[in-house]
Amino acid sequence: MSDFASSSKLILRVLDSNRRLSQKEISAFTGVPERTVRHSLKRLAEKGLVREQPVWSDLRQKLFERGDALCLNSRA
Repeated sequence: MSDFASSSKLILRVLDSNRRLSQKEISAFTGVPERTVRHSLKRLAEKGLVREQPVWSDLRQKLFERGDALCLNSRA
């Protein structure tokens, strides 16, 4: 986890506290710009730490939640 930016760590903490959030909701909770949130979510998803799901009522949107990789590791 030490190789992640502080914004990525903050996003993980917010997702710990909330079931599923959109990119805009994550940005609103954290105060991190949407572009930074988008970049962080991409990196976290590549590592399996975040999982994305489509919003079936509007396929342009996605919801994000914690991935399985963090459930197996100790929380730092």
